[in-house]
Amino acid sequence: MAAASRLVASGTERRETVMETVARRIEGLIRSAELRAGSRLPPEPKLAAMLGVSRSSLREALKGLMFLGLIKARPGYGTYVHSSLARVVSRHFQWMLLLQEIKYLELFELRRIVEPTVASLAAQRATYEDIVEMGSAIRGMKSSLHHPEQYMASEIKFHEAIAQASKNVAVQTLLRMMYGALAEGRRRTLPLIEDFEGNFRRHEHLLHLIVKRDPAGARKAALEDLQYAEDLLRKDLDEQERAQDGRGVPHKKQALKVGNKHIQVRQSKSRK
Repeated sequence: MAAASRLVASGTERRETVMETVARRIEGLIRSAELRAGSRLPPEPKLAAMLGVSRSSLREALKGLMFLGLIKARPGYGTYVHSSLARVVSRHFQWMLLLQEIKYLELFELRRIVEPTVASLAAQRATYEDIVEMGSAIRGMKSSLHHPEQYMASEIKFHEAIAQASKNVAVQTLLRMMYGALAEGRRRTLPLIEDFEGNFRRHEHLLHLIVKRDPAGARKAALEDLQYAEDLLRKDLDEQERAQDGRGVPHKKQALKVGNKHIQVRQSKSRK
């Protein structure tokens, strides 16, 4: 039975593309420490021989890997393993949002899970240099209260500086990916901010708590700021939904029988 199962499985198995083969074998070279992040790949003839593929197949595969951002070419110098994949994964996050594989509000749920803890870690671990970086971003926010795009850029720098201060590279990478993916949503909600001064004061207060080394206070302040941002996003998504409906008709209610009573239950909206 087990042998038959393997035969059936092998009969339906998808054939590996040349690009996947090349990628897998380059991964093997990285795993064996023959290549590292930022390493230059061997010349094309040697690499083709190492990977067991033809030079023409190798060229096509490398083009695909460059498009995916896994490797990069430097004209006149050769082809290199990319030293950082954060931007690449951020772009994939953006595509996942566009294709609705993940939703904006799901990313905000993830932010609520991660960012308060990050703020708490920053209050415990921030160095003098981290605090200087956060202070610079806060001053940028203050000087651009009447210039929303510049304000948003400084706000993102502030949050990235907090992530840096957590001293957790996995967290820094995750948040950088999310901030990149959420950039479009942030731009859409900018016109909905009615009080930039109040928004600025919340961020300034968060910095004050980090400087005071108050982890619990920083956690709470980060959560409050996230709730404000999520409320703006929900408002924007609701306006989009009404515009698409063209009617602004409220969601229907359904009667739910509990015991001998009927209770009107509002249908929940799909998570956007």
